[in-house]
Amino acid sequence: MRMEKKLSDILNKYHSNKCTPEEIQSLETWFEEIARGQPGEEPDQQTIENMLAKIKRSPRFNASPQAKSALLKTLARRYRVAAASLVFLLVSVTVVYQYSRRPAEHTDRITSNDILPGGDKAILTLADGTSIALNDQQEGLISRQDGITISKNGQGMLVYVTEAPERAARYATNTLTTPRGGSHQIILPDGSKAWLNAASSLSYPLVFSKHERRVRMTGEVYFEIAKSSIKQSDGEKEPVPFFVETDKQTIQVLGTQFNVNSYTSYPTERTTLVEGKVKVIYRATGEYKFLSPNMQAQVADKIQVVKTDITRNVAWKNGDFIFRNEPLADILQEVMRWYDVDIVCPEHLGKIRFNGMVSRKKPLSAIIQMIASTDKVELEVKERRITVR
Repeated sequence: MRMEKKLSDILNKYHSNKCTPEEIQSLETWFEEIARGQPGEEPDQQTIENMLAKIKRSPRFNASPQAKSALLKTLARRYRVAAASLVFLLVSVTVVYQYSRRPAEHTDRITSNDILPGGDKAILTLADGTSIALNDQQEGLISRQDGITISKNGQGMLVYVTEAPERAARYATNTLTTPRGGSHQIILPDGSKAWLNAASSLSYPLVFSKHERRVRMTGEVYFEIAKSSIKQSDGEKEPVPFFVETDKQTIQVLGTQFNVNSYTSYPTERTTLVEGKVKVIYRATGEYKFLSPNMQAQVADKIQVVKTDITRNVAWKNGDFIFRNEPLADILQEVMRWYDVDIVCPEHLGKIRFNGMVSRKKPLSAIIQMIASTDKVELEVKERRITVR
């Protein structure tokens, strides 16, 4: 069971005063994990009072003296561990409970005049320049190119299959592009898989070289690289490396899973390793670093490697927004790309940090209300423009 669903189910039971002691313990353990991972400045007294006032309005809080005592005891203990984590606690509970499991009729009322989330949208550009809107394509064959078939499978993924490699054009390149408000998945000619986030692109050859596999990307892409090898003259097999190129870096892998964020709206490109091993090369100087799982390479004018939160970095691929002590400006960039909206935010407000979690399947109002519930900023939505005050 996914973390979001399990947590949401427990929160619903908590509000109905039906939690078992074991489930309450699970909830407290989750709070404690947040506290350990979210150091920061303590909120001021007014913020604390506002938080507690909201908590006390919960039906579960007033269900019984025992419930009230237990909750306050839990909050006090967690607060001593890390005061700033209470902000994340409050926002996360509010978001998951109020937005992830609303009654259907209430959700319909919200989304009827709301901005819907992005979906499966992409443009495939063939080697001859032909463009195909994939969201208009049904399951089945899309195109044939010199011994290569391109089709859409039952899961909506773009799939390349080499039927006659001797006829395939060695230097022909295709490009998959997602717009704002779009994402797509692809199985490359070598069997490797890629997930493209909104406003991203991936260029790749119809046939990979025997000695290397090389693609180029922009935006954000999650890769699951298939292992490949060729036989040497002495009968031994040599692995064929896979290279991912961005503006600032080249990532060399053999068989592994990793996420690359290279949006130009951020000053730093980030490569996050989920499993396996990768080599990240700074293209300007040739400097390189090796990554192990749960590590991230940050490339600006040099490379630095830091330990990172995998769940946060690949949340988009798993259908979620997860924000942990992040500047509002960065959060709004993700919102802009996924909901295809324009945003006006003063620089000083963009520096305010937020925590929270919302499903990417929810309408824009869910994330707007999550941010507004902290009482730090006001957001006005008019047509497809968000103004922050």
